[in-house]
Amino acid sequence: MAKLKIAFIALAGAGLIAGAYVWFGNQPAAVAQTESEAAVAPAEEELAVAPVAGEVVIAKVNGENIYRGEFDDAYAQLPPQAQQLGMEMIYSLLLERMVDEKLIGIAAGKAIPADDPEVEKQMATLRERIVMQVYFEREVDAKLTDEMLQQRYDLWKEANPAASEVHARHILLETEEKAREVLAELQGGKDFAAAAQEHSTGPSGPNGGDLGYFTAEQMVKPFADAAFAMESGQVSADPVKSDFGWHIIKVEDRREQAQPSLDEMRDQLTQEATQEIAADMMAALREGAEIETFDIDGNPMPAEEEAAESEEEQSAEEEQPAEGSEEQPAQQ
Repeated sequence: MAKLKIAFIALAGAGLIAGAYVWFGNQPAAVAQTESEAAVAPAEEELAVAPVAGEVVIAKVNGENIYRGEFDDAYAQLPPQAQQLGMEMIYSLLLERMVDEKLIGIAAGKAIPADDPEVEKQMATLRERIVMQVYFEREVDAKLTDEMLQQRYDLWKEANPAASEVHARHILLETEEKAREVLAELQGGKDFAAAAQEHSTGPSGPNGGDLGYFTAEQMVKPFADAAFAMESGQVSADPVKSDFGWHIIKVEDRREQAQPSLDEMRDQLTQEATQEIAADMMAALREGAEIETFDIDGNPMPAEEEAAESEEEQSAEEEQPAEGSEEQPAQQ
């Protein structure tokens, strides 16, 4: 079940790694260096030899270990463009950043006691946000069921029926006279594809006039109207005029476009449902809640009713004519 995506402040220590990622993205020379280091860096397959990869020690800093599992977590947080380089190529560079973080962590642990007031303040804020995240995720998960997604998918299919497609060939000609001459050849038994190769001025001519499958919206209206009114195997009885010239059309096949499956639509439906659930949740929380808002200086803000009354009074005053300026009836 997908989680509601909310912006929360990073966990302690993650900010340093995130900063290293930005640094990493701005250091092309460092990336080039990792290519030469890849030969000596532990290969991904070698790191995975241990029974539990997450417990493999990949560095020691002043007696404290850095584990493969920590590296995997850090790698997973890299932007996609960095991950595309591959784990082996960026292993040494990312590990160095993790060593830096460990050094700062050790130094900070010695310099700042756990009960430091600023630390406790930020930890309280962090805890509040984590609690909010867990609450929202649980509320969404409770409502975002498979049954709900199926219902939303069924409604989507009903609102978006499968589009019809036609597979057709055409022969494009410059004049109606020439089009009728070619049409007469076809009615006399000439092969349509051969006629298209011989006479068509359109880019599909060398391919026998084959346009493949298309929907009505993909073609100019006169052409689409004619093609979608025909049956499979039928050739247009008369040339069809468009802005491009005169067309002789042959419909090869008709079909309905395949609609996407529920699995193909799952991410989109989940995102839409999550947004609606979150909106409903906030509306329910606001209902009956005592909320007071103040202006930027801390002064009470007028209630909506008072503001509306004030706007109505101001509007009425503006509509009143100025003294001595009463309109006179028009002269007959």
